Amino acid sequence: MAISGSNITFTYGRRFGIQQATLAATNGQLVGLIGGNGSGKTTLLKLLCGILPCHSGSILLDGQPLHSYPTTERARRIAWVPQNYAPAFGYTVEQLILIGRLPHRGLTIGFESEKDLAAAEEAIALMELQPLRYEPITQLSGGELQRALIAKSLAQGSPTLLLDEPNAHLDIAHQASVMATLRQRAITHGLCVVASIHDLNLASTFCDSIVILSAGRVLAQGSPQEVLRPEPLAAAFGIQVEIQPNAYGERPAIRYHYAPLQGKVGE
Repeated sequence: MAISGSNITFTYGRRFGIQQATLAATNGQLVGLIGGNGSGKTTLLKLLCGILPCHSGSILLDGQPLHSYPTTERARRIAWVPQNYAPAFGYTVEQLILIGRLPHRGLTIGFESEKDLAAAEEAIALMELQPLRYEPITQLSGGELQRALIAKSLAQGSPTLLLDEPNAHLDIAHQASVMATLRQRAITHGLCVVASIHDLNLASTFCDSIVILSAGRVLAQGSPQEVLRPEPLAAAFGIQVEIQPNAYGERPAIRYHYAPLQGKVGE
């Protein structure tokens, strides 16, 4: 399973959102989207899952145009975790996770199958939510709710997962645990996982491929070793960095220098 975009363009009125972006994510991979605030990470993810329509260019899901899939079939193939979620109802954590199974249940809404229950049980265990399974989601902390939403996406059983800042609100232990789980699921279940990530060292440690965005454009895509270099990071974030091998092997570790660069990169 794979998702890719070629020369994608999307505009918000007079303001450019995404400009001729080209990227690819394949099965068995965790792909990280990095870039500054307003660089287009959320917009690009919404385009890839069909929430927003691209104005030009093309998006392919498993070799077919994304728009060619009926809504229900697209929901079976893509699971989406938004950056912000405000619960409107006091579902329990378990009920929220089971909602992820709706695309697979057809006319049996309200009657969970053994497969649905097993998928929910596995997702609860993966996100360490056993003590919270009967708690209303309206009473969860931000990090607890985030883990519940990720569990919902895992229970959905879709071959493609798109996550907008899955580490938002999480402490460092759960950030590492969530990233390790996503990468392990990509490897063992052949999933295609794309996630926007702010922490460059987390992206370096866990991602197989990284896409750098700036002002709606893709500056680079490649392995952490290929793209996490001072020049593209300076272009994307406007700060100087040092790159060193980290404790996990050859993947780079990033040290920040907070003094802003003078002028534009390349001047």
